[in-house]
Amino acid sequence: SLSLYDISGAPSIAANMSHVATAGEVNGYILEKLGNALQGTKIVIIAAGIPRKPNIAQVDLFNTNVPIIRDLTQAIGEDVPEAHILITSDPVNSTISIVTEVLKKASKFNPTKVW
Repeated sequence: SLSLYDISGAPSIAANMSHVATAGEVNGYILEKLGNALQGTKIVIIAAGIPRKPNIAQVDLFNTNVPIIRDLTQAIGEDVPEAHILITSDPVNSTISIVTEVLKKASKFNPTKVW
């Protein structure tokens, strides 16, 4: 089962992915349904925010992506604290630290589950 969540576009992406000839199920969730998207999740891949582009300063990338990562991590800590979390959002070194600190604050941090 694959759950996709994005502030926009996840249901349409899920519809496109559901045409792949597998026995798996694909569901897309809108902004208000983050808890539904996380339900029963064992692995969460955070690829949120904007990608690094040549004309974007590192601090601007950080300031844009960190609130998104923080809010997603808070929901993960509340809804699926045992899930493995893979962070691919730029700047990766900083966003991993944000995930770690948010989970520590919630007493949900397990260093073997954050990648």
